[in-house]
Amino acid sequence: MTNTNIKIYTVSQVNSYIKRIFETNTALRYISINGEVSNCKYSDAGHIYFTLKDKGGQLACAMFAGRRAGLSFVLKDGMSVIVSGPIGVYERDGKYMMYADRIEQEGLGALYEEFERLKAKLSEEGFFDPEKKKPIPQFSKKIGIITARTAAALQDILRISRSRNPYAELVLSPATVQGADAPESVCRALKRLIGEKPDVIIIARGGGSYEDLFCFNDERIVRAVADCKVPVISAIGHETDTTLIDLVADVRVPTPTAAAQLAVFDLSQFDEALEDEKIRFFRIMNDRITIVRHKNEALKAKVAAHAPSRMIDNMHIRLDSVKTRLEQLFAAHRNATHMRLERDTELMKARSPLNMLEKGFSYVTDEKGKNLSRVDQFKTGQNISLRVSDGTVNATVTEQ
Repeated sequence: MTNTNIKIYTVSQVNSYIKRIFETNTALRYISINGEVSNCKYSDAGHIYFTLKDKGGQLACAMFAGRRAGLSFVLKDGMSVIVSGPIGVYERDGKYMMYADRIEQEGLGALYEEFERLKAKLSEEGFFDPEKKKPIPQFSKKIGIITARTAAALQDILRISRSRNPYAELVLSPATVQGADAPESVCRALKRLIGEKPDVIIIARGGGSYEDLFCFNDERIVRAVADCKVPVISAIGHETDTTLIDLVADVRVPTPTAAAQLAVFDLSQFDEALEDEKIRFFRIMNDRITIVRHKNEALKAKVAAHAPSRMIDNMHIRLDSVKTRLEQLFAAHRNATHMRLERDTELMKARSPLNMLEKGFSYVTDEKGKNLSRVDQFKTGQNISLRVSDGTVNATVTEQ
């Protein structure tokens, strides 16, 4: 049975009460705290959220955009800083946190110093040289994955891979991705995976604090990735997180999802490209068929023009033309000859002795029919013939 004498409060009332306690506490109104920065995030609005920690504990902190004017450096994980400001309560979540008005850089934390030392050493040895980066295959058939078996990163990769290309073969080589055992575990997983002969390898882990991701700064992992003959994609933490494996990998992407998008070819793009090529192929073929058809028609016309039947037809036409021309020439020649004959006949008639006989002349010949036209041709006793218009008269010369 509920005790009716006990007053019942809401969560909001309790959080509001605790907030007032913090606000009225003189020691918490403004305080300076030294610690190492961890899990630092810059929001799109310009606010900075981070954790201030030491060996014994940690404190959530926030510096809002309006307070960043006095911050002369980029706040990063591993930095040792002095943060000044009030401690307050965020009522909605029931969490207390420090609202930073001022941040001073005291020095680099131990982890950050180790990161910078190892980074400089490996950089001098050429592990991060751009010319050593291997290209990521465009059409990978087998994709190797190194991450924790239960990691959300694995589910992201599987989901993206299945949606992009269900035919891609995914090979998981599980590894511990946090803690002291992680470097050795990742190296063993990489060695196992190389034996599977993948086309590309993804090493993935979701977001976490600077300390959670620090195992990927281990020199053993860097050297193992550098020695790997298979292209390696690093997908560790969030976009703002940077580890040494990101620097030595052939490609660094901000998330496991981005790694899957890079490693697994999108089959739909292939289908679209194939369709485009199909359309292009048919267009080219149609153009070529049209050209060949035109050439064929031209050849057919040329062959038809030189075909024996066409040549015979052409010869018939030419013969008919020649025949017609010859007939015309012959008729013209005949007509001309006939006209000339008639003209000559008339001329001959006009000049004929017979015609002269009609005019009263006679034609005298000797016995041999030789014309006698002079006196000295006549002899006494010679027989002669006189031709007149209506006949011939035979006579004898009696006197010369």
